[in-house]
Amino acid sequence: MLTALVSVVLLCMLALKLVDHVRGAQFNQDVVRGSLYLIAQRLQYDSTEQGDLEARFDVQIDIVSYEKAQLDEYQLSRLNRNDVLMLSDDLGYEAQLISVLTDDNVIRVTLRNVTEIQAQATGQLLLEDWQRSGLSIENFLVQISPHFGYSLSLLPLSQFDLSKGDLSRMQYGDVLMRIAIDGESADAIIKIPGKDQVIRLGPVKAFKQYTPTGIVIIVMIGFMLLGLGVYWVVNSFEMRLRKLEQATSRLSQGHLNARVGIHGSDPVSRLGQSFNQMADHIQRLISVQREMVRAVSHELRTPVARIRFGVQIIEDAAGDDPFVMKQLTGMDSDIQELDELIDEILTYARLEEGGPLLDFELTNIQELILQLVDEARPPSHVEVNYGGAIGSQHEAEVEYRYMHRAIQNLIGNACRYAKSQVSVTFSVGADTCRVDVSDDGPGIPEAEWNRVFTPFARLDDSRTRSSGGYGLGLSIVRRITYWHGGRAMVSRDERLGGAKFSLVWPKRHQEVS
Repeated sequence: MLTALVSVVLLCMLALKLVDHVRGAQFNQDVVRGSLYLIAQRLQYDSTEQGDLEARFDVQIDIVSYEKAQLDEYQLSRLNRNDVLMLSDDLGYEAQLISVLTDDNVIRVTLRNVTEIQAQATGQLLLEDWQRSGLSIENFLVQISPHFGYSLSLLPLSQFDLSKGDLSRMQYGDVLMRIAIDGESADAIIKIPGKDQVIRLGPVKAFKQYTPTGIVIIVMIGFMLLGLGVYWVVNSFEMRLRKLEQATSRLSQGHLNARVGIHGSDPVSRLGQSFNQMADHIQRLISVQREMVRAVSHELRTPVARIRFGVQIIEDAAGDDPFVMKQLTGMDSDIQELDELIDEILTYARLEEGGPLLDFELTNIQELILQLVDEARPPSHVEVNYGGAIGSQHEAEVEYRYMHRAIQNLIGNACRYAKSQVSVTFSVGADTCRVDVSDDGPGIPEAEWNRVFTPFARLDDSRTRSSGGYGLGLSIVRRITYWHGGRAMVSRDERLGGAKFSLVWPKRHQEVS
């Protein structure tokens, strides 16, 4: 920020210098424009007066062609706008004033000294041109005033408090130069022969650098530049923070490889570096956890298989002892539960890996649900019904294997807690599909609706281990729905009074961001 402030200050100083340079050039042009016009008019009238004009103005006058003048395009464009060029040498001891004379030539006036001689010659030349024009003095001044950079006015002689010496000088045609005591302005007056009137040239105010108006303009420009600089800095920080926000959002959605590009060592870059380190650490911890879960789950299969084999051998050797057979049946059931739990853990681990490979295909969801309802094995006191699809279309793009698993888990979960009835409905909208599985069981308290999808979650006594399940089924459902671009929800069913689980996902597959 300090660098930006210093840059703005330097730019303002350069702008102030540039403005004063332009103002100075304009001031000089306004001062000499009228004199050059009078000289050009006189030479157009009589070119033999060139020497007389040089003597009267104390200058060197040359009439040269455009080619010989060696002017660039910018200077030529200024001459075409009737501007006056003022060119000075490197040391500032000599100035060249250039103005248009004819279509082929320019007049070049070389000026080495600036004295009252030029003002007197201008006034006398002005008076002579009036006398030659045959116009009234008023009309003449109106006609010629646009060619001067300062005002020309006709005033009564009595308006000026002049000394006898000044009056006598003016009677003989002298031009009276007057400079204000404070040096802030100057003018010239020349008496009109035979009249008590004078022509006043000016006043010409002294050129001032750093005028209040110029300073105000530069300050405004400075504030604008400072504002642009601040906007650029803030916008740059905002864009980088937005990228950090996007990376954070991707990380929260399970994309553990999300990282932030780091450039420089400013606070945002340091924050991005800390975020990357945190993301690396999280990814490493989760990778270790997943590897451990997969390794333990796979390793458990071997002893479970050996135990099952041993139980089968004992069954063959036990004969018909009812007590032993009862115990072996219980052991076989426990082994089956352990095998199913291992399968659930492995499935959930695959879905949590941040992007399983899914093969989406157009599937008739109604047929899938009818198949699952037919395959359901609820307790004898529970009936599973299909409520039918709303709408005429039944197809959507899904990963058949995983969607089959998700709906199967919901139906199985509802069968475990229903009192007598489970209802499955399916509806298709313009862009989405929806499956609802409801039961008439005890339901789920609203305060637990979010926690029910948490892995290994245990709610109240109505949903304990005695009801079956391992606490992973609903977690698997939510992950499957997420990778389909949808969401899984739980609520209370108004008709049956129990829990109502809903899956909503788009009909056409979209990549999960």
